[in-house]
Amino acid sequence: MRGRAALAIAAAAVLLAAGGWPAAAPASRAAAPLRTRNVVLVTLDGLRIQEMFAGMDPVVSAKEEDSGIYDENRTRRLYWRETPEERRRTLLPFFWDKLVAQGIVLGNKEKGSSVHPRNPHLFSAPGYAEILTGQFQPDVTSNEAKRYAHRTVLEFVKDELKLSPRQVAVTGGWEPFKMLASSKPDAFFTYAGYEEIPKDVATPRMAFLDDLQHQVMVLWEEGRSDAITFNLALEYLKTQQPRLLYIALGESDDWAHARRYDRLLDYLHVADGFLKTLWETLESMDGYRGRTTLIVTTDHGRGVTGKDWVDHEEGIKGSEDIWVAVIGPDTPDRGEVAPHDTVHQADIAATLARFFGLDFARANPDAGPPIQPAFPDREAGAPPRP
Repeated sequence: MRGRAALAIAAAAVLLAAGGWPAAAPASRAAAPLRTRNVVLVTLDGLRIQEMFAGMDPVVSAKEEDSGIYDENRTRRLYWRETPEERRRTLLPFFWDKLVAQGIVLGNKEKGSSVHPRNPHLFSAPGYAEILTGQFQPDVTSNEAKRYAHRTVLEFVKDELKLSPRQVAVTGGWEPFKMLASSKPDAFFTYAGYEEIPKDVATPRMAFLDDLQHQVMVLWEEGRSDAITFNLALEYLKTQQPRLLYIALGESDDWAHARRYDRLLDYLHVADGFLKTLWETLESMDGYRGRTTLIVTTDHGRGVTGKDWVDHEEGIKGSEDIWVAVIGPDTPDRGEVAPHDTVHQADIAATLARFFGLDFARANPDAGPPIQPAFPDREAGAPPRP
């Protein structure tokens, strides 16, 4: 024993003489603090992986009776290109040329990357509930505007960081978002469906948009124009500067249900412009520039044939195929990640929380885990951002 002790002392002396103890293992560097201070979540209702990853779909557009395209020459001139990569960049130029280069996107089945819901229903409310609570909620079985007891990641972040009600905000054109966003009424600022913007929040531009929403005719009376929703959200961002903002857009689903593929493509091109304006606004603002993560995803897929691309639900093949993009200072610039193990819609809540240094499993032990490619070489448990 005395001999081994002497050897240990001698070894220590040699190490100290050489400049001290060896450097810590590389894993110790994994706990580097996150740079993200703010998160913006955007959902595009029912946007298929076909348009996201390959642009204008040759299957849907092959027959006028299936596509509903009014002017085929115009539509092909605007959106048809010879390769999927060219078509998607033509349809969504800012997303593919600028945003994806600053983060990751998952879900291209053609390249071996899949994102799936865990809920079997494959329509809006169950999908949004899964995104916001981190798991399939068996009691969410309809699109009824109904409040559920499930605590959402939006509430969790607000409570854990002790944020004021205006520092978390939800803006959507569809009324049920008022219920789906939180388990309790008035948990934070929520502006969904046709309602009047609160006077203590409204700027002159907000008041103008608030009036305009009743003048803009949309396909279905249950939701207002996304142009109104987006611009109201943008004005809220500029004036209230929330830490967590959710913008829920819905016309991608509306034009598909209406079987107007040309208008769907037009809308997606407009929505790409929304993302451009949003990101450039974030990058222009102190406190957001270089400190904001953007998560973009969808609630469900839809059919893959010329007949059923307009619909989505359990039993319609393709409804289970979705996608997710994560853009920001803590996510590697990997672009399209494929092949990759399957990721689930239920993983988005924990991913969002983790950008604030929070572990959503403390709120919901059954929630999916954070999406790993969004956090390379980092460990859970980082302290919340002040």
